[in-house]
Amino acid sequence: YEQDHDRDSNVLEVFIRRLRQKLDPDETLKPIETVRGQGYRFHVPPSR
Repeated sequence: YEQDHDRDSNVLEVFIRRLRQKLDPDETLKPIETVRGQGYRFHVPPSR
């Protein structure tokens, strides 16, 4: 059982990385923020 846990331990990180690449391919907006110890936050600053 421990091996299955280790194998799947980075599934969320990979998903978030791929989602970031699709939402912001040139990395200018950075809409998904990592909140240390909490998780992730979707934030888009208001346009000017």
